Amino acid sequence: MIRGESARNLLKMHWSYPVYTPPVEKDAKGSVAVRKRQALSREAAIAYIAGDDPRPLLVLRECKVCNGTDDALLKGGVDNEKTFLLSRWFHCVKLPADVLEKDHPFHALFTQEKPEHLFVCSIDGTNHNALESDTSRTKLWKSLHGLLAREYLSKPDKPLKRAAKLLDQMDVVDRRLDELTQRRDDLLEKDGPDSRKLPKLAKKIAKAEAERDELRADIVKATALKLKPREEEEAK
Repeated sequence: MIRGESARNLLKMHWSYPVYTPPVEKDAKGSVAVRKRQALSREAAIAYIAGDDPRPLLVLRECKVCNGTDDALLKGGVDNEKTFLLSRWFHCVKLPADVLEKDHPFHALFTQEKPEHLFVCSIDGTNHNALESDTSRTKLWKSLHGLLAREYLSKPDKPLKRAAKLLDQMDVVDRRLDELTQRRDDLLEKDGPDSRKLPKLAKKIAKAEAERDELRADIVKATALKLKPREEEEAK
């Protein structure tokens, strides 16, 4: 399915790119020195990349092959819409290829013999689930869905269905807008800005734009899940 422009603008991955800044130290004379780069503990690395975002983590490690792309998570020719929608409930973090170097601050996140390109986990590093680039879409969605069910007060099933229906409606509005704007452009070319038909057409365009904006707000509202309190998770 090829989505319209408005839907495509919503179906995007939103990545954060954490860069560790080592603490500055002062000696007895007041001289300033920056600590030599070194790996943090896994707990400290997780805490740093999580930051103030309370959502579970979806972490992607770039490599020389997929550098600058989302290929470890998304695949061409495959319907990635559900992946995009599920990602809304994760704090998506992208780390550089040199994270495999032993002195990189976040190296402790990838110490396996064959480090994964992608993993999900809770913000404290628990419930870690490694996912490889050749993971099937079904397995990927199951893993994402499973962690979301643990972390949020309600499962994402209904919001996913609701969002898909709203995106369908948004596509209809987009097609109408394309048609109306084309008619407006044709009128301007044929009759100029003084055409008597333009005001009525402008009202129709404004109405369609308002419908599109309302649908966008409905999608945001439909996907606004609440996280479980951390105390509740720790008690389990």
